[in-house]
This record gives sequence, structure tokens and C-alpha cells, in this order.
Amino acid sequence: MADVTWQNTDESAVLVKPRRNRLMFIVGGVALIAAVVYLVVNAMSGSTQLYKTVGEFYAEQSRLTGRDLRVAGWVIGDSIVYTQIDAHNSRLEFDIVDDLSNPTQTLHVVALNEPKPDLLQNQAQALVEGRADANGVFNANPGGLMLKCPTRYEEMAPEGTGHPESIAVP
Repeated sequence: MADVTWQNTDESAVLVKPRRNRLMFIVGGVALIAAVVYLVVNAMSGSTQLYKTVGEFYAEQSRLTGRDLRVAGWVIGDSIVYTQIDAHNSRLEFDIVDDLSNPTQTLHVVALNEPKPDLLQNQAQALVEGRADANGVFNANPGGLMLKCPTRYEEMAPEGTGHPESIAVP
């Protein structure tokens, strides 16, 4: 086979890559990366929700006022007040604490236009989503009240005692 080579002897025919295309590619890439970083940071900071106890809330109250929070505590039964204002509006108020035996710091919770839950009773464990105002009142978000009542759940009996499968039928 023949060996074919080519040499360019004409210097003016050499192709020069335009530098403008490379610069536009770099600028576009940097702009794209900056946009992605901005969107990620903005999405993470806007949707984060802090989880605090009543004591932690009061320790950081000046910083947490107006922020979207979840606060957990025990319901004080004597503080529950449900007011039906009219056919479409209602107001539910109660206090929560960290320790029922030592209720030194109570957080007053207000939920507007929410039905009174059956589980809202003395010593129910509450998790409330919402925001605190400057007066220290915690305003619950719509649907932001979650309750767990310890009296509704019973512990399982030890194995072999009182379990329905262990009862002999005569």
C-alpha cells in the first residue's frame, strides 16, 4: 500500500479556533453552576423546620420568634379552652410544658378554625407546628396539631400471660 502524507505549505490556510466560543462556554457553565447552588441553598433554608421542646424554645425565644417551628410538650388539661365563634370559625387554646411534675415554663398554643381533637386531654403528648409571636403565644399552622395520648395505648402483657392465643378453650 502506498504511504500517503500531506503537508501544508501554505501558512494562511491553517485553521484557528475562535476563542470567543470557549469564553462563552465557560461563562455559561459558571452561570449554570451559580444558579443551581442558589436554588439548592434557597430551597434548604426555606423549608427547614426546627424541632424544639418548650424549654429550648424559651432559651432561644428572641431568635425563634416568627420562625416556622415544631414544639413538643405535654398538655395541661385545665388550660384547654375551645370556643366556637360562629359556624365557620373556632379558637382552640391550651398550654404545653416539658415536665408535668414541674410546670415552670408553659407555652400557650392557639389553633384557629381547627376542630377539637378527641385526644386533646390532660397529659396528652402534643407536637405543634407553627410560629410564635412577640407576646410568646404559639400560633399553630392549619393542621399543625398532632397528639398522642398515653392512656390510649396499653403495654403488651409478658409472654404466656393474658395473651388471647394462650387462653385454652374448653
